[in-house]
Amino acid sequence: MATHWEVVGGADKGGILVREGASLKSPECSGRLSTGAILVEIERAGERVRYRLLKGTGPLEGWVSVKVAGKDLIAPTTPPPEERPAFLDFQLPDEVQNAIPVSEPFPLPEGKCFGKDGKMKMLYLHGGGVSKTIAQMQLNNTFKEVPDKKMLDWTIWTGPHAVPLGWNGDFSLKPFGPNFTVYFERLPFANSQWETWEGIEKSLVDFKAFLKENGPFDGAMGFDMGGEFLVHVAKLATEGDVDFKGAFRFLILFTTTAPKHLSPLGKKRVAAPLRIPAVCSWANSDENHPYMEYEELPLFIHKDFREVIVHADGHKPPSFKKEQDVFRRFVRFLEAMQKGSEFVPSDHEDNALRASLWLPMLRASAPALPAAAGRRLLVVPDPMGAGSDILKAVEALRLLKSKGELPEAEGKPFVTSGPPHRPIERLQLFIDVCNATHEVFSKAAGTDIKVESVSFSDEQKNYNWHCKPEDVPSRQLCSKDIIEDERHATAGKDWAKQLLAGHAGCNEGEVLALVGIGTGAFLAWTMAQLLVEQGSEPAGLWLVNPPLRLPWSTTGQPGVLKTCPVHVLIDED
Repeated sequence: MATHWEVVGGADKGGILVREGASLKSPECSGRLSTGAILVEIERAGERVRYRLLKGTGPLEGWVSVKVAGKDLIAPTTPPPEERPAFLDFQLPDEVQNAIPVSEPFPLPEGKCFGKDGKMKMLYLHGGGVSKTIAQMQLNNTFKEVPDKKMLDWTIWTGPHAVPLGWNGDFSLKPFGPNFTVYFERLPFANSQWETWEGIEKSLVDFKAFLKENGPFDGAMGFDMGGEFLVHVAKLATEGDVDFKGAFRFLILFTTTAPKHLSPLGKKRVAAPLRIPAVCSWANSDENHPYMEYEELPLFIHKDFREVIVHADGHKPPSFKKEQDVFRRFVRFLEAMQKGSEFVPSDHEDNALRASLWLPMLRASAPALPAAAGRRLLVVPDPMGAGSDILKAVEALRLLKSKGELPEAEGKPFVTSGPPHRPIERLQLFIDVCNATHEVFSKAAGTDIKVESVSFSDEQKNYNWHCKPEDVPSRQLCSKDIIEDERHATAGKDWAKQLLAGHAGCNEGEVLALVGIGTGAFLAWTMAQLLVEQGSEPAGLWLVNPPLRLPWSTTGQPGVLKTCPVHVLIDED
């Protein structure tokens, strides 16, 4: 497991200083880490440690110094057994094991080190809207300090679709042009739930011709859409596409997502976890996509084949440094690939947290409800409302629109990427949802369903489940998206017991379903889990605009709701 630290300094200053980045000149985080706090190391850069807070108070994540003026600020420690989340040692029950799709072996090429003079022959696919020159600069940056980098023989395959400078809104790339390309176009716009990849079929045809002339490769590395394209190729190879058989031995995937579940490509997602060695790496501070999209992708790689590496370099291929833990794990992977030995993922927390998770999950049929059963719907409204950062965001957008500065033009495929549709209306809808009560459901239910609502005390309404707006890691997210502190998992269980106690159990022949709104969706989920543990499986669970990040202890065990149907409702964009 990862290194743990205890804060030993700062007793006379209310704790120790935390910064947003490794540099001592980076901005300070709000608040100090309390003396005695327990941290888990995410990565290290010399005498600087990037951490995640396990116990104590202060910023949930950031960078701290090991020493200042020769005095220890943090010291290595072994967390007591109770600090190790129980779900890390979770054994999947047989019924959950049966929900794992059977994976076919990946059709690897015969042999290894296909490059000149015994080098590993490597292929790189870049992100959207850049040039071969930029792709080469990215390679140089990522592999600058990698030992034996001269044993890597690189080829760059650029996208077959030409786009103009500024396709992605970045006109600073002009010195590295003029040939900017993409592998596909995201329509109607990036991060849309309906996002489809226009032009991918042509890219697949051209890539097959490229492989026929230049393959096979040892490794294929992709950044952003380049990685997404490679995963799609790996999927097709596993499913028997002979033109992709033996294309490469392993994958390196930086800031790579899977096709959206609701998109036209949703039915073409990976059908069973891929059995190909792969590094899956991203930064939670990525500003182009919510990092939860990157967290989904590794689940489509079999757990015995994936090395998950969370770096701190934003939306770009990372700059691995020798003193960093992420560097050591990346090099360990490359060394295993060069030797041709079987790769065993490290026991780092990045892997351990996801060890029991996979996609897709084979779903059980929902139990049939008795025809004459009485129906009750228990609504869990949002105890906090929309939140100040959402209200401020709406006002900021309205101000931009009043000045004529709000980007609203439709994108043109392979010319310019369009912005999200109706941003003000979408945020206003989110506010309305967070303020909704059970009355909305009562009106729709009529007399067929008995609708009830939990109620919150003033103290509960003032409880803050989310991180501070200034601690949100990416502009793609808001504080309402994140419930991360493990203390909230404990609070959620306590609240679930209290809230359910106020609503008598079902009468004979009666069924109960739950709906949770906004922050209340987390509470409804916890209540549903409690009901399952008590042997009263809900007839259904509806989560309306739920948070995107929950404490790991609440999501690390799959199948806890058994056959309870779960529905997630979000706005159509």
